[in-house]
Amino acid sequence: MKQSAAPATSAGASSHWLQQSLQLNSLRYLAWYMGILLLVMIITSLALESQTLELPPRIYWLLIPSQALLALATFVASRRRQRVSVALYLSLLLGSIALLDWYLFDAGGHTNPLISLLLVPLAMSAALLGWQATGFVALVVLLSYSVLTQYFIPLGHHHHHHNDQFMQLHLVGMWLTFLVSVLLILGLVLPLALSSRAQQKLIAQQQEKMLQDERLIAMATFAASAAHKLGTPLSTLAVLTDDLRNDLADQPALQADLDTMLQQIQVCKATLHDMMRRADNLRHNVQQPLALDALVEQLRQQFNLLHPARSLQLDTTPIPGAAVQGDETLELALLNLLDNAARESRTDPRLSLRQEGNRICIRIHDDGPGIPDLIRRQLGEPFNTSREDGLGLGLFLSHTTINRLGGTLRLLSSEQGTITEVWLPLHGSNIG
Repeated sequence: MKQSAAPATSAGASSHWLQQSLQLNSLRYLAWYMGILLLVMIITSLALESQTLELPPRIYWLLIPSQALLALATFVASRRRQRVSVALYLSLLLGSIALLDWYLFDAGGHTNPLISLLLVPLAMSAALLGWQATGFVALVVLLSYSVLTQYFIPLGHHHHHHNDQFMQLHLVGMWLTFLVSVLLILGLVLPLALSSRAQQKLIAQQQEKMLQDERLIAMATFAASAAHKLGTPLSTLAVLTDDLRNDLADQPALQADLDTMLQQIQVCKATLHDMMRRADNLRHNVQQPLALDALVEQLRQQFNLLHPARSLQLDTTPIPGAAVQGDETLELALLNLLDNAARESRTDPRLSLRQEGNRICIRIHDDGPGIPDLIRRQLGEPFNTSREDGLGLGLFLSHTTINRLGGTLRLLSSEQGTITEVWLPLHGSNIG
């Protein structure tokens, strides 16, 4: 199903196009158009009366009040309704076209300069509604114009010496109507179109975020399944190793190796158990506040385990009492970024912290060769790596994790190497 400037809220493909929802401010723009149209009707009527051109009295006591009531009803609906459907918007738009047709019929038909205003509802429909509604509005506008060229109440007969004055007035009116149409399109239709594009962009970003979350959860499910399957052979190895220790109790030289094997098996089992716990928390979106000082200390310890010959340098001390909203994957995401920095840098990577408002910036500095443009452009894509021995999942998982926690990840190249910036909201802030 394809819609031009599709509805603001996502609707199922099976829902009828008349029941689809529009952005809430669409009625406000329509109310402004109806109010301006009311003002133009009043001014035009007074201008024609000033030139001794009589108009039917019903324009003043019936048509103009009807236009005022329609504009008021649209304005009230824009303030009170929580949902705007295509059917409601289209009904109000057709009502305004009908009143404009009535006015033009009583005031000269196609000879009235205001007939150009029939294009404005069509432009509003094209900017906001789908092709079905826009096609219907186009047919209504074309039919209205065609009928008004044949059936209308003339503006009156003029003496010869008034013809030139009337023609001059008509030309001025055509120019003013064209100017009003241009201003209405710029002031009403263009903001509607820009707002629709902005909402479409937001919807696309939300869909991309959901897709990334689904990928991350799928990887977590795969990791939990792999950990569960590896648990049984590791338990079997632990039992066999323990039996070997008993059978070879008279060989002290082998006992030390068997003890080491048993310890390593227990480490693997503990790691798998921790992996399953983290994966389960990730699937259930379990989040908790993480103190920055404890997080930095844990990162330093884990980094030293990964790179015993290196040392993580802290340029600034952690901010006392500061905490970020995180989960089991945040530490792994930051540790992966530190690991990338250590692999690319000849010296120890440096970590610094900075608070700006309700956000914390974690910066990782390294003196590596910098980030290729392709890696930077495809930051959120899996299997994106510049290392021959890399799978391209680490940076993707870090990017997805940080985005899911309401933060952002940026890779900056400088003369001194690469700067990795991680922005995270402070715990308790409203920044998403």
